[in-house]
Amino acid sequence: MLGGENLDTNCALASTFEPAILIDARGLAPNSIKAVKSVKFSYTPTPMTRELLEAFRDMVNDAIRICLDEGIKGRLKLRDRIYKEFRLRYRVVSCFPFSVAEVAWSIVKKHRRWHRKPFAKRLMMKMDAQNYALNYSILSLPFRKGERVFIPLRFGDYQRSFLMDPTLKRGSVTMTDNCIFIAFSKEIPTIKSESRVGIDLNEKSAVLSDGTRFNLSEVARLHTEYGVRRSDFHGRHSNDRRLRQKFASSRREKERVKQVLNVVSKQIVEKAVKNREAIILEKLKGIRKSSMRGNQMGRATRRRANLWPFRQLQQQIAYKASWAGVPVEFVPATMTSRTCSRCGSINRKLKIKEREWRCPCGAILDRDLNAAINIERRGKIPCLGEVRPGAQGTDEAVKGNPTTPVILRAEALKLARREHVQPS
Repeated sequence: MLGGENLDTNCALASTFEPAILIDARGLAPNSIKAVKSVKFSYTPTPMTRELLEAFRDMVNDAIRICLDEGIKGRLKLRDRIYKEFRLRYRVVSCFPFSVAEVAWSIVKKHRRWHRKPFAKRLMMKMDAQNYALNYSILSLPFRKGERVFIPLRFGDYQRSFLMDPTLKRGSVTMTDNCIFIAFSKEIPTIKSESRVGIDLNEKSAVLSDGTRFNLSEVARLHTEYGVRRSDFHGRHSNDRRLRQKFASSRREKERVKQVLNVVSKQIVEKAVKNREAIILEKLKGIRKSSMRGNQMGRATRRRANLWPFRQLQQQIAYKASWAGVPVEFVPATMTSRTCSRCGSINRKLKIKEREWRCPCGAILDRDLNAAINIERRGKIPCLGEVRPGAQGTDEAVKGNPTTPVILRAEALKLARREHVQPS
């Protein structure tokens, strides 16, 4: 770890009769999970699509201004406030104020947390499933009364597999200036896990509690490479905004890093499916705040910590696992590296640079593997064949750990009588 402790359900038994399936409050059957995946499509921008995106962005910024000026708290209150006004001012159909309020409120909440002035800069639009139509490769979006925008989608075999699958349900659509994301969902039975596997994430690797390691050093190398490029470019063309947007943009860097994380997360989920394992991840919090200026960290260390894409990797693992029916749990990350996985003692003097340490019990511990084992033990997802510590026949019982057997009242009376009988 790097200095820090930052969709549910249907499994029916097969028989000659159709069994009754219990449905929960969300309309899902037990022992299944609702998995959601966002699929990217390309399209050719037109003046009409740009006008649509610009109108949505203007509405979002107006909604943000109204929310801040009037002190509105809550997405629904903001929607009620802007509904009539925005329909008259922008002459849009009734579904737009709903989407605008959702996007604007999410921006306000995010910037309140980071103490920044909220503002929608990029062109984007979001629409719920009931407000758009998709006829295979033609996306139809509402705009003004009696006016719709038709967008031909470009896609390959991967995207076609989602469009042709009748078992998938379509969710919201998010549109940017060069691509469209459509959410697909399905109900999938959860895998009955035979064991759990903990995953400890650090800057250059992902370590599993069974000892498997996945190399992430390529991510750090890419950040360093593009950082040097940008620094050199700004030194020679510091005032040329056109060249800066073309050659010093971080989009290429983000796409390459995303591809590396995609490969690693896919391998982790495939391994969990093969071995029928539940995935346990750690709740990483405070990484960004701990690496702010003035926290006694060097410039290079603060840069590496702020560029560490731990949340992106966890999100990829979580959504791919849910799509495959693998249960995922997040547990607290406090003291996972400093707690001995053998005896439980805590080494509070352990430094970040120390990759191995010796416990007073005599165990020599690898920092990352030890943390992964502790993460796995903190998981509470039930597993088939799981034996609780202290049960008869387990190592904990054999090692002499005190175990208190349960004695029925009748048996206790018999034992008490035997104790009073003196041997002849």
